[in-house]
Amino acid sequence: MSWFSASSPTTPATIQDCNFWPVTSLTSGHGTLTETDTAWALTTNKGFQTETQTWYSVLADGTLLLTQVIWSCIGVWMVPAQTQFTFKLHNPKTGETIWRSVNASNFTLDKADGRSCRATEFNITHSGSAREGEGEKYHIKGTLDKEGGVVIDITFERLPEAPGFKLGQGDSGGFSRFGKSAEPGGGKDGFVIHRFHPLVKATGTVLLKGVPTDAAGDAMFVHAVQGMMPNKVASRWNFAFFTSGGGQPPNSEYSNVRAIQMEFETTDEYGIHGPKSGRVKCNLGVIYLSDPTHSGTPITTSTGQTHLPASLPPTTAYPLLPALSEKQSHPDVSSVTHSDVQKDEQTGYAAPGSVKFVWDGARRDGEGRVRAHVEVQTGREKGEKGLVEKVDVLAEIPYLVKKALSAVVGVKPYIFQYHNPTTLHLQMSDKDGKSRDVDVQGWLFNEVSFISP
Repeated sequence: MSWFSASSPTTPATIQDCNFWPVTSLTSGHGTLTETDTAWALTTNKGFQTETQTWYSVLADGTLLLTQVIWSCIGVWMVPAQTQFTFKLHNPKTGETIWRSVNASNFTLDKADGRSCRATEFNITHSGSAREGEGEKYHIKGTLDKEGGVVIDITFERLPEAPGFKLGQGDSGGFSRFGKSAEPGGGKDGFVIHRFHPLVKATGTVLLKGVPTDAAGDAMFVHAVQGMMPNKVASRWNFAFFTSGGGQPPNSEYSNVRAIQMEFETTDEYGIHGPKSGRVKCNLGVIYLSDPTHSGTPITTSTGQTHLPASLPPTTAYPLLPALSEKQSHPDVSSVTHSDVQKDEQTGYAAPGSVKFVWDGARRDGEGRVRAHVEVQTGREKGEKGLVEKVDVLAEIPYLVKKALSAVVGVKPYIFQYHNPTTLHLQMSDKDGKSRDVDVQGWLFNEVSFISP
């Protein structure tokens, strides 16, 4: 599927035209996380803000475990921010799904640490350092449903040899900006930030009606901030988390493989020519794997690609300030493709029958490139081809946030969640062009989100 065509725009894109500045055009490469990159921002004086910290994990038997804290501020004076804690445990073999979403009360932040926080329903304790070569942990304890007996006690550990990641270095790493300026601090309409711990190990226990479940698994973490109304940020989202864990046969000497991708598509308000100039896709990704030829040294490949509307020719480059132009020319491929698309009668959106993710980028150590792709068949009814659930977002979010979004005509957000055993196809090439193909068995959890038509 191509996002380009041979037709030409009526006028060339200029800096004055553009009102969306994707991180995938502003910068490239592996950005090192700082101590503040994953600290809660909790911004209350700049309008609508949504901030999430999410841990995804696949347990030894392939069970999916999702834990998330959502903080929201609607930007109205004297209206307090709201915090929500969500939990999901899905067993793909039995089809059983346990889902809890609670409005948390008395949320407070450890200001000295910036990452430890607590509420009446949960407690998250952070320890360690974000500095490269050092490890860090998040210990999460919570009682989410006393009557239903959902109690969690889980530790997520980022290993010292697995550094965190954002696309691009510095304070602007991970930032996409909405508005007329691409400069750091610009984009006055709003912004989006994504920062990751791609390779995390989970240990602990989940109690379900007094019965313990071992929560040991292969995990990842993402800290995301949306600095504007969600319906203005994007019309669509795609997310992928592949892990070689989950009880799949170890058919490769490469261990601890992770492949992650996050893509959002702008609304009609933002584009290379400003409003009504066609939606732009910002896609960023990362691959981690341990290299057996160098005592398990991690191979890291970061990808980022901007996909332009089909009305623009393939030679079109994103307009950038002169100081940023040199950062735009990187041969990354980071993409997601929906196939066999059909209208879903329940939601009204065009749901895919299969989804394919592709990564292609330079190794961080400069020793070559890594290419990868994974494709899964996806169902349209719960339980079919890995469809875990169609999440009606408005039914799950805090009351005040729901009221704010419900007032926007046409906003009807749904998240299609899928979890499937699959194969990640890897191709690694060295600096001399010699390549090696490796197939890695694992699990892919992916989400297809629709926010508005």
